[in-house]
Amino acid sequence: MALGVGNLAEVTGASLANAMRAAQAQTALSAADLLSLTGPMPDRILHYPVDHIPGDKAEAQRILEGCFTLPGGTARAPGGAAPWDVRAPNNVWAEELNGFSWLRHMRDAAPDQEEIGPHVRWLITTWMASLGRWDELAWRPHVIARRLMSWFANGRLIVDGSDLIWRSRLLVSISRQAKHLGRTAGWLPEGPGRLTAALGLCFSALCLPHPGRRLSRGLAMLDTEVRKQILADGGHITRSPEAGLLALADLVALKEALIAREKPVPDMVQNAIDRMMPTLRFFRHDDGRLALFNGGTEGQKGAVDAILKQDDTDGKPLPQLRHSGYQRLAAGRTLILLDTGKAPDGPYSENAHAGCLSLEMSVGRCRLITNCGATQLRGPEWQEAFRSTAAHSTLALADRSSCSFLHGKAATRILGQRIVAGPSEVAIERSDEVHGAFVEATHNGYVSRYGLHHMRKVYLSAEGDDVRGEDALLPARAGWHPPGRDKPPLTFAVRFHLHPDVRASLARDGGRVILLLPNGDGWQFKATGGAITLESSAYLGAGDAFRRTEQIVIASLVRTERPTVKWAIKRLNRPGDAPAD
Repeated sequence: MALGVGNLAEVTGASLANAMRAAQAQTALSAADLLSLTGPMPDRILHYPVDHIPGDKAEAQRILEGCFTLPGGTARAPGGAAPWDVRAPNNVWAEELNGFSWLRHMRDAAPDQEEIGPHVRWLITTWMASLGRWDELAWRPHVIARRLMSWFANGRLIVDGSDLIWRSRLLVSISRQAKHLGRTAGWLPEGPGRLTAALGLCFSALCLPHPGRRLSRGLAMLDTEVRKQILADGGHITRSPEAGLLALADLVALKEALIAREKPVPDMVQNAIDRMMPTLRFFRHDDGRLALFNGGTEGQKGAVDAILKQDDTDGKPLPQLRHSGYQRLAAGRTLILLDTGKAPDGPYSENAHAGCLSLEMSVGRCRLITNCGATQLRGPEWQEAFRSTAAHSTLALADRSSCSFLHGKAATRILGQRIVAGPSEVAIERSDEVHGAFVEATHNGYVSRYGLHHMRKVYLSAEGDDVRGEDALLPARAGWHPPGRDKPPLTFAVRFHLHPDVRASLARDGGRVILLLPNGDGWQFKATGGAITLESSAYLGAGDAFRRTEQIVIASLVRTERPTVKWAIKRLNRPGDAPAD
């Protein structure tokens, strides 16, 4: 969507605010310099928090070779150069690089490679030399917070084997960053970064001597952000399952740090964790990884179960998340997750997708139907394509998305590629009976342009081997008629993106698709109301690796006042039976 009057005013205001914050940050940093010379200096790190997100040893090897694959892209530091000397693909990548979260890969590879520790210290040394005094991006409050949290969590890897002089330089740098964070955390604009900044303040107070008022200020800011960003049902305000996972991991680490330092755990921290644990289970497929909704990936391998091990309550997933906008149907070995929520607001929608009423389906440890996922590695055109409705297992009308994204280099540079229009109402009816579970949902994302609602019905039998659905377009007002012969036909398509491990074959009669899972489980897909085709698709569940796959597409024209596609997915055999024909 082009830049409108309202967006223009927001861009202008945000530009002025960003300039003011940058000037204030430089002034505050000068004050922090003076205090670092006169105030008490830390002589050690008091506590090393636990980072429960596991690392990847293969990723550590690539980092040793100078290749940094991070959200935002991939960049290589040639010939022994430091990554800070490399031109960043974009600001997302640069913030991730300067946040040092990738240290978890080095930590988990350290027992196998002696050069890990010295290489990490070299990377930090070069960072302090290049950016340790000041850099507008590297010294943004949420980036400082993530960097400090990463350095504290990997403190043993960083400090063990270092000499006294180097440790002193490191602690001086950490002290300056913590003091600067204390002065600038509250200046961050509304968005997910404020939660990270609040957490960073808390950890800097718990992990360093002479914390001053950083803990009380950090907990006060955290209380505000938890109330805003962690919804009543435990979902994250961005509606991204992965964003919720990462926020929960930070809160669990904070709780453990408070206990280790003999500080009381605030009720708001414990209550947030108690709400978020069942929600994490809600989004977990039986392969141990996350569903793909609203910009999230499957998550780091082993991360979901590592966090769930810290659950004191063993809370069971709810059948629906009313505030987050999701439905869960589970029976036998079959799980269906359905997106029934509105797009998040403003700065929280920068990574959100136009996937209203999209679904994912898995059977045991095998994923069957998915959304395409998300990528920040292949440029803005690819990002927008994977955010579109067509990249989700749902209905798309006239090859348009149910949401509109902000466009324009100036606007998106300042506000991000947020959603500026989309479904504002999603009506939901659910029934859980002995014979099975049924959900009916309707959204109005296409009403303003085409005057039509999208309605989806999904039924899962009690045994989990029979799934039935219906997608229909309903007039939003009386007297609506489909386009006449004198106008271009209005098309629509219902898509079901298949996981790359699923083998699909279109039957000779063209009316059904045979689906074979890796465990030998066979399923049959049938549909009426449009022509069935098998088309190419792509899967980016891991966030980086591009995997080719296929999608079932049922395409048709809006010829009646209620065009409808009915579909069914039924099991042909069970694991251990003969493979499906």
